[in-house]
Amino acid sequence: MESQAEALNQLTSDELEGKFALLETSSVDDDLASLKKELSGSTKKGELPPGRPVTSALKFQDPEIEKELNELRQKAKEY
Repeated sequence: MESQAEALNQLTSDELEGKFALLETSSVDDDLASLKKELSGSTKKGELPPGRPVTSALKFQDPEIEKELNELRQKAKEY
């Protein structure tokens, strides 16, 4: 009976030690860093992606809206 208890104790302690060893080898910080690296893409830290040229922003102007905008600018200058 005593030898069975001792054998059982050795098995469970080895199992627990194995679980702790497994936890120590896998680092959450390392996993998080690798995920961040994958998600970051090709842009460097603090660098914005390339923007569009200014000419493409002015490409779809509406003449009526531009006329109204110019009228409003003129009225604002008068005040």
